[in-house]
Amino acid sequence: MNYTKNPTALQSQKWIIETLLELMINMDYDKISVSEICRKAQLDRRTFYRNFDSKNDVLEQYIEKLSVEYMEEFNRVNPTDKYKAALMFFEFWQRYIPFILKIQHCGLSSFMFMKFEKFIKSHQELLIDAQNINPQIDYIFAYRIGGFWNVMLTWASNNAVIPPAELALILSKA
Repeated sequence: MNYTKNPTALQSQKWIIETLLELMINMDYDKISVSEICRKAQLDRRTFYRNFDSKNDVLEQYIEKLSVEYMEEFNRVNPTDKYKAALMFFEFWQRYIPFILKIQHCGLSSFMFMKFEKFIKSHQELLIDAQNINPQIDYIFAYRIGGFWNVMLTWASNNAVIPPAELALILSKA
């Protein structure tokens, strides 16, 4: 993605992202072309390529936006224990259940997990208590990342019927 502060470029990026997300509702991701995104967004292909390298780049920017939004909320709430951190996690993702379901439907769970894992690894404080630092931390960290991710996917697949507070309580006891 090409980073810019140009308002016109930012608006084009927003339209391209929104269009890709909208197309993902009814189309398989691998069948969505850059041409289709441009046609539906009513933008020229040159505009697309001035802002993004590929449709994966569009999806990555959206995931990055979610990551930034999550960190802003995490820092604002500043959860002090496992329960509050888990509660914040599920309350945040509850707002994006339709997106998570789109990702699953399009077979992009692994793609998003790689982005999620990279993001979490750069913010270890989200899953690891400072007092738990030990030689096995990589294994504990991998376990927690995978656990939260799979619980979130399962929860989304089940239409998020369990309230975030209940899920947070379950996970904080695990």
